Amino acid sequence: MKNRFLSRIVSAITVIAVVVFVWTLGTALFFMPTGEVDSPWLAARAPAARAESTALPERLVIPSINVDAAVQQVGIKGDGSMATPSSFADVGWYKYGTIPGQVGSAVIAGHVDNALSLAGVFKKLEEVKIGDDIYIEQKDGSRIHFRVVDIQSFPYNEAPSELIFNRDDAARLNLITCSGDWLKKDQTYDTRLVIFTKLIPQ
Repeated sequence: MKNRFLSRIVSAITVIAVVVFVWTLGTALFFMPTGEVDSPWLAARAPAARAESTALPERLVIPSINVDAAVQQVGIKGDGSMATPSSFADVGWYKYGTIPGQVGSAVIAGHVDNALSLAGVFKKLEEVKIGDDIYIEQKDGSRIHFRVVDIQSFPYNEAPSELIFNRDDAARLNLITCSGDWLKKDQTYDTRLVIFTKLIPQ
């Protein structure tokens, strides 16, 4: 009887350990902390608040590096910086900014890797070249065409927000991800890679 009781305890502990392991692995593989906070003031004033839902971005396609990713809508973190997508396989469009295809700088971010250092959606973004084509697929099935016009890297804490988010002289789409070396103390990479594109009229 005693041995049977101990066997049941061991079995229960084993099951719990397996469940915890699978949950931890699944979280590390598929989900990333976003740190996003609500901002009703920004939400009410964002272009997306006045746009048809069919005009919002659905997928990002970069043929040169075989990216075809779902687009999440992301906002801001508590420190005011742009939030990131919750999945390392998706990209995040800054929902309080410009809608892709409209005049202004639409911004999309993606992870370079995940918590287990497995490749993220933008792992190969550094291989993109000036002249490459990038597409946004909207919810109504239409496709918007952009072309890469510039590529720049900035220290992670010195990325110029005005240049990335606020240029309003043309319809632009800017892609951003981490690059460089991992800073253990700050828990981030030391560089931000930004791909600047402009709309190609149909």
